[in-house]
Amino acid sequence: MSEDALNEARARRDEAWARVRGEVTSLKTGLAERPIPTRIKEAAMDCVIDTVDEAKAVAKDNLPVIGGTLALLAAWFFRRPLIALIKNRFAPAAEVDEDET
Repeated sequence: MSEDALNEARARRDEAWARVRGEVTSLKTGLAERPIPTRIKEAAMDCVIDTVDEAKAVAKDNLPVIGGTLALLAAWFFRRPLIALIKNRFAPAAEVDEDET
């Protein structure tokens, strides 16, 4: 290998090392400004906000379905008191009809 080729290879090596050192310095500076846990937290919050926005849009488009589902859940939750109320409402009328015949 000639002296010129060797000097050129060294110059390219030094230039590459300078780039690597610059990248490492840039990375260290960036991490000092915003550490990794902060970056993870911000990315997670962005995902959560996007998901909530999407859920709001879907809910807005499907209000009747959501309302019907909530009404059915409420009816299911209060089924026993509702059945008792219906029986008490219509039971006396049935007894009166039976007495008159």
